[in-house]
This record gives sequence, structure tokens and C-alpha cells, in this order.
Amino acid sequence: MTKSKLSNALWVLPLFLVASCSASQRDVAEIIFKCHADQPKSIDVVISKIDNTFKLEQFNIESSKLANAALISDVSKSSYHRSLVTEHSMTFTYGDSEVLVSDYYSEELNMITKETSVTMQKIGTKEYWLCDDSGFSKLGSIEDF
Repeated sequence: MTKSKLSNALWVLPLFLVASCSASQRDVAEIIFKCHADQPKSIDVVISKIDNTFKLEQFNIESSKLANAALISDVSKSSYHRSLVTEHSMTFTYGDSEVLVSDYYSEELNMITKETSVTMQKIGTKEYWLCDDSGFSKLGSIEDF
């Protein structure tokens, strides 16, 4: 009888370990967009995905945190494609401001152009940053919504 209970316990223990490992893996954030630029002002942007939720993880301009993720009211993702050109973008809206991150790929005019960028729009103003080579984008792997 004791041997049977011990045997059952040995079978159940791995199930708890697998379940706890699966739960912790779901909470891991995947970085899907990263940008750093020094011009016109220094900017750092990081967007992450946890399950099916997208978060503006970091948005710093000249070392000042600009956006509070709790204030973001809307997130959307769109794509544009024509012959030799593809662009993917994600927009975060908070209050009267908008942050648009984008990746652009073109083979027009026999030149390959690959750019990641950030555009911030507030009432009547628009700022644009072209990201340096340290950044990356996985926006193309996400369905539009």
C-alpha cells in the first residue's frame, strides 16, 4: 500500500513541475521592436509582446520617460504592400498623442532600403526618428488588427 502511494506521488510530482514551467513561460515578454536614435533628440523605444498583448515597454526621449503604459488607450497594427515595397507599423494612442513605430523595406530603383522609425504626434506637432542599426523589428510577423 505504501509503495502504491509513493508510486502515485512520483507520477504526480512531474505534472506539477511541467504545469508551473508552462505558466511561467507564458509570462515571458518577447521584444518585437527596438529603436535607438540620436537625431533630432536622443530616443529609446522598446515594444514587447506578452501573450497577445502589446506594451510600449520603454519610451524615453533625452533620458526622460515620456509615456506611462497605463495611459495607453488604443493599440493597432497595420501593413502596406505594393510591388517591391513593404511597410509594417504599430500605433499606440494615449490622450491626444500618438506613437507610431514602423519598419519599411523597399527594392525600388535597384536599391535595397531597410529602415525602422518612430513618429510621435501631439496636437499640431510631429517628430520623426530614423533608428540606428542597433534596433530591430518583428512587426512583419504580427497579424494586422
